[in-house]
Amino acid sequence: MAEFMGKDGFVWWQGVVEDRHDPLFLGRCRIRILGWHTEDKTDMPTESLPWAYPVQPIISAAQTGVGISPTGPVEGTWVVGFYRDGGQAQEPVFFGTLGGIPELPAVKNVGFNDPRADTIDFYDIHPDLKHKKDSPKSVLTFNSDKPEQNIPYPPKRMTHYKPFTQPDHAADGEELSKRFIEKTGAGVNSPSDSSMYVEIEEYATRSTYPRKDHLDEPTTPRSAIGVAQNAFEYTAGILGQKQSNWGELVGQGIPTASLQNKIVTVAGREEISSSPFTWTDPQPTSLYGAKYPYNHVHQSESGHLIEVDDTPGFERLHRYHRTGTYEEIGSLGQRIVKVVNENFHMGLNNDYTSITGNKYENISGKLDIVSSGGYFHDAKSGAINMKSGSFTLDIGSAGNIAVTSEGITIDAGTGTMTLIGQRLKREFQDAAGTETIRGGFTQEIGGLYSVETGSTALTSRGAIGITTGGALDFVVTGAIHETIANLSLPPSLAARQTSAVFGDINFNTAAIGLGSFNVDIGPMIPGAPGGTAWLTGGNSLSMTPLSFSVTQAAGATSLLMSPAGIILTYGASSIAITATGVSILGPSVTIGSAATLQTTVEGLLVNVEASGIAAVKGSLVTLN
Repeated sequence: MAEFMGKDGFVWWQGVVEDRHDPLFLGRCRIRILGWHTEDKTDMPTESLPWAYPVQPIISAAQTGVGISPTGPVEGTWVVGFYRDGGQAQEPVFFGTLGGIPELPAVKNVGFNDPRADTIDFYDIHPDLKHKKDSPKSVLTFNSDKPEQNIPYPPKRMTHYKPFTQPDHAADGEELSKRFIEKTGAGVNSPSDSSMYVEIEEYATRSTYPRKDHLDEPTTPRSAIGVAQNAFEYTAGILGQKQSNWGELVGQGIPTASLQNKIVTVAGREEISSSPFTWTDPQPTSLYGAKYPYNHVHQSESGHLIEVDDTPGFERLHRYHRTGTYEEIGSLGQRIVKVVNENFHMGLNNDYTSITGNKYENISGKLDIVSSGGYFHDAKSGAINMKSGSFTLDIGSAGNIAVTSEGITIDAGTGTMTLIGQRLKREFQDAAGTETIRGGFTQEIGGLYSVETGSTALTSRGAIGITTGGALDFVVTGAIHETIANLSLPPSLAARQTSAVFGDINFNTAAIGLGSFNVDIGPMIPGAPGGTAWLTGGNSLSMTPLSFSVTQAAGATSLLMSPAGIILTYGASSIAITATGVSILGPSVTIGSAATLQTTVEGLLVNVEASGIAAVKGSLVTLN
């Protein structure tokens, strides 16, 4: 019981970790302890050192399936511990690490140093690679062919760039084979031209602990030291790389679909111009203002970083991945999430998002949404404005709506297309519009129906019926031509019939007296002698009016046919044929010399009376 911890003297010690690759995965380390182990590794190599157990914090259960990983120290870390078997010194336990300001790099084959070296041979290979004796290689050299032989190390530089704008780093003297290039967009689909690329440049050679580029500075993570003492973070550190990539990608801002009014100067005069509203995420340097000792940092070997920053005025939460993907919450609660590769979000139940303000999304590629339960969009009193090269809405068997640069197509399939509105306005720039209706077509218009065209052609394969409750007016500045091909049987059916149930039928020619009224009965035979000839027989003009009147516009000539008789009037002369006789009123009646007049009067005596001299001329006059 004398060697039981607490029953005898407490033996504590300080030492340096030389091996952390515990085959039992308990977080044990091989530690070279001052005063107990020699500095000469020839007498006491690393493999001969006992495994020291770590003391885990109270927040870790250190039990199967429960707890926190008991890993942390690296090769070259100074630790503090004790022997739980007292003076026997065979069961070391360590419970803390000691920081400092290292001045010299690790020395090969010398104890109390990181045992890894810049060169390595078969007998000096690091324990974590002893099972790969067939191809020993220095772990401090970047190996792109066998990544498992690399040690964790932060990237030298990361560059985000657009396609076909890959930067050239050849001036750095590094070989291309020592760069690892990762292209975004390669998971679900091949990268499109709009994909962004991320170039991760690794260090070709790595340093042992303490890292050579960190000599003469505290072992505290640079991010925790604070902005006042840490200019490195603003240039080459994580903050500097974030700022560099922010400037390259944002440019003049990320545009939106909505417009905003701006005052611009044109020819020395201020005018209001509308242009797309743009936005940018906050610059990384605007959020960072860490001061020691308020920034609590956990930084890993490969370059991952977690910060809980309590600096007054710059309180932040920051989670950063070595490739540049990060999430940061600023002092005013603003949250920035940047993903340099593909981003996946899956939910097995409902997903709710509530935004009191506006939401802006800018997608360089395509937006693809599949909704099995329908899509509902309520813009309230606002407008829905969409700008696209083409638009297609497929409603399955019901039809589709397609809007492209070639035109707009609305296909209702076998269903009904219904347009309901206060007013309907259709405006087309080209006269080549075509409207095809294979079934019936009915228009019901309660008000005025007005059609104005450059020219109109109406073709019907069947009958056309026009029914109007009022007058039907045709106003034509040119001529009206009607051609009726009546193929109905029997041929006695009328080719054209005009009936006036009440009122007159009036045909008026030009009011200035230059018009005429012509009625041609029967078809004409073209090419006959004289140019045309009438068909004989069966052609007639038949009208049965109560009265028929033709009057010249000036009123000098008129023809009246009525039940009372026929009266032809020209100026002061007239001829009247009635049931009581024929009356000729005028200065004279002349029968042309080429004509023959034969008058036979049967019945009553014919009296010829003249107030002057009555002359009868001819070759023979017979008076009985």
